[in-house]
Amino acid sequence: MRIENIELFYLSMPEILDEVDGSQDSLIVKVEGGGFTGWGECETSPLTSIANFVCPKSHGAANPVRDSIINQELNNLEDIKKIIRRVKSRSLMIAQTPHTFSGIEVAILDLLAKKNQCPIYELLGYKKSIPKLAYASVLFGNTPEKTLQIAKKMNQNNFKAVKFGWQNFGLNLISDKEHLVAAREGLDKDSMLMIDVGAIWGNNINEALKWNDILSKAKVTWLEEPFYSDAFFEYSELARQSSISLAGGESCHSVESAKNLIRYGGVKYIQIDAGIAGGIIAGKEICEFAEKMDVQYVNHTFTSHLQLSASLQAYAGSVKSTLAEYPMQLKPLAWDISKNHILKDDSGYITTPLEIGHGMEINEKALDQYKVDVEILINSKRIF
Repeated sequence: MRIENIELFYLSMPEILDEVDGSQDSLIVKVEGGGFTGWGECETSPLTSIANFVCPKSHGAANPVRDSIINQELNNLEDIKKIIRRVKSRSLMIAQTPHTFSGIEVAILDLLAKKNQCPIYELLGYKKSIPKLAYASVLFGNTPEKTLQIAKKMNQNNFKAVKFGWQNFGLNLISDKEHLVAAREGLDKDSMLMIDVGAIWGNNINEALKWNDILSKAKVTWLEEPFYSDAFFEYSELARQSSISLAGGESCHSVESAKNLIRYGGVKYIQIDAGIAGGIIAGKEICEFAEKMDVQYVNHTFTSHLQLSASLQAYAGSVKSTLAEYPMQLKPLAWDISKNHILKDDSGYITTPLEIGHGMEINEKALDQYKVDVEILINSKRIF
């Protein structure tokens, strides 16, 4: 079969708040071919990726993403890999390309899996889906008391692991210590606690080291994104000098950048988003490399359950990588994108869907409800 049609849907909440929450808008991808339909989601600024999808050619390595995909053959995994190489070479000089293509690749895999009547992870070579321990992914509260309430709620929801992040954690040692004490108090003593600081220290190793003692006393499993994702030297120095394991990789835009963070950054957990790093196939390659380097692969997901399933597919059958990020503070838009959802069991585990494709059923009414109308004109000619 061939890829016959690609559509992009820009969705948004009525108001975008000034908070670090990627579930406030979305770019959904629909791909059609051979009588089947595949769906994906880009982790992106929607309008930026729409422009990347349809933009006029600037030169041989700056083509619109659409032109490298439409009408291409799609009969097996090798055909998808050919498309991956084609997009990368023909849109190499457009920095947005990985964000845009990642969601399209997910939709293409969903399409091929539906043709083959199997889950995506089987296309990748996995024979079964192995449950992962879900960690609740939440933001710190505005006050330590609010953080305590959130921790207690996650504990009541039977999460065995919780990650708190952002909200300016990393700027004030005194208040941050109070938040850590509150988070630890609200959880069972054996629960895992992870901290995400969202690259708040930039590339300042000495500043990051000031937090080592309070993180150690809180028995933190990992410190996530202490620096920018390409600060490999800073990561490696902090890993060498700190007693806390490091995690990172959510903003890696390629297989190569993720491998380099593993090789040179000293991370013990590599977190990959299928909507950013190039898609599910890229995630599988990173996972295999990580595990050879004794690094655990973890999904990055703070958007819809469509994106959650996509990011889980890359390591669905892995026995070495055992954790999974599970977003617990989604905006209604992100929850409404799919009719079905990946639910945690009573033991705190989630399983990559066993159904055909990525297993998520798109709620097309939500596409209408949250749709943002976009029209792009070039010399009065509509291109989107």
